[in-house]
Amino acid sequence: MNRRHAIVIVLSAAVILGVALGLHFLSDHNTPGDQEPLTDLNARTLEAFKERFNRASDQQRIILLLSPT
Repeated sequence: MNRRHAIVIVLSAAVILGVALGLHFLSDHNTPGDQEPLTDLNARTLEAFKERFNRASDQQRIILLLSPT
């Protein structure tokens, strides 16, 4: 195994570990008290999400979209 292969393996393991930790800490939808809970965005919840998003136009807003693929 050369150095390039070792780097790829270490980086791959770090990414997998990061994803696993992220899923572990974000999977229960708990958020700090002053923040709205996390939301699963789907066809049923989209309209309410759009309304809340547009209502907060005077504040900073961040949308994080994660896909399993």
